[in-house]
Amino acid sequence: MIRASNLTVRLSGKTIVQGVSLEARAGQITAIVGPNGSGKTTTLKAVAGEIASEGAITLNGRDIRALEPWQLAVRRAVLPQAAVVAFPFTVREIVRLGLSVGPNRHAERVETITSAALAAVDLAGFAGRFYQELSGGEQQRVQLARVLSQIWEPVLDGEPCFLLLDEPVSALDIRHQLAVMRLAKRYCEGGGGVIAVLHDLNLTALFADHMVMMRGGRVVEAGPPVSVMTDDAMEAVFGCRMCVNGVPSHGIPFVLPQTARV
Repeated sequence: MIRASNLTVRLSGKTIVQGVSLEARAGQITAIVGPNGSGKTTTLKAVAGEIASEGAITLNGRDIRALEPWQLAVRRAVLPQAAVVAFPFTVREIVRLGLSVGPNRHAERVETITSAALAAVDLAGFAGRFYQELSGGEQQRVQLARVLSQIWEPVLDGEPCFLLLDEPVSALDIRHQLAVMRLAKRYCEGGGGVIAVLHDLNLTALFADHMVMMRGGRVVEAGPPVSVMTDDAMEAVFGCRMCVNGVPSHGIPFVLPQTARV
C-alpha cells in the first residue's frame, strides 16, 4: 500500500498541495482527478518521492524518504506527463532504461522483457525504430513500456509494486486508451497497484476502483467512483454543471455536460 498523510508541498514559496491524505491499495487503480492546476501532478510527484514534501508517505509500510533511490526504483515506477529525449535513441534503448536496476537487469532477461513490454503497449516490431521518428502517442506508449519493464512483476518478494502514471492516455486514440487502462487493470489483478492522474471522467468511472477528486491543492471527495461522482460534486470540483447518469446493469456512472442532457 502507498499511504500519504497530511501531505503538503511548497514550490518557490507557494503552497501547491495542502493537507492531502490518500491511500492506494494493491489490486486497485486509484485515480486522481480534478481541474488544471489542482495539484494532481504535484501530489503524484510527492508520493513518488521525486520532490520535497511535508507529511508522512509510506510504501508498503516504509517511509519513502528513508529508502535509497534504487530501493524505490524496484517497488514503484513513474510515468511523467512528458519525457524529452534529446539523443537519437532507439525504442529498444529507451525501454531498456527501465531495466538498469532491479532483478531483471541481467542480460538473459532484458531482451525478453523489452519485447514483452513493447507487445503489451501494441508496439511489437518497433524496437529498432528511432524514438524521435514516432508520433506523440507512440512515444507515450514507449515510455509506458519503459515504466512497465522497470517493475515487470507486480509482486516482488511478497510485496506489491506500484505504477504511478501521470496522464497515461492523454495523447492516445480511444483504442489505445482502452488498451492502456486494461493493461493497468491486469497489473492490479496480478497483485500490484496503480495510481493514475486522469482527465477523462468516463474512463475513470469505467476502470478506477478508488477516486480522489482534487481542487485548489486539496482533496474534495474520495471513494469509489459510483459514490463520488455526483452532480453536485462534479460542479463543486470542476466549476460547471454536469449530468451524471448510471448504467443500471453495471452501476458505472458516466458524465455529460448538463447542456447535453437528452
